[in-house]
Amino acid sequence: MPTELIEELREFHRFLTDKLRANGNDLSPEQALDEWRRLHPQTQAFDDEVAAIREALDDMANGDRGIPFDQFDRDFHNRHNLPA
Repeated sequence: MPTELIEELREFHRFLTDKLRANGNDLSPEQALDEWRRLHPQTQAFDDEVAAIREALDDMANGDRGIPFDQFDRDFHNRHNLPA
């Protein structure tokens, strides 16, 4: 496991410990995770998502309309061995 990930997990553990000490059980696990994510945005993931969206918009502006949903759905089901 990368060192950066281990440190992030340690920071998250400290965050949860502090929350439990300060607020007791006022937060649900989902609320605690939402607050962590709000305070620690993943800028790299966000940047990657924005770049992918911009690329798709550029493709559309250049006439690429992608594939029809029916075709995507069929291909997806076949690729993942799902029933139709």
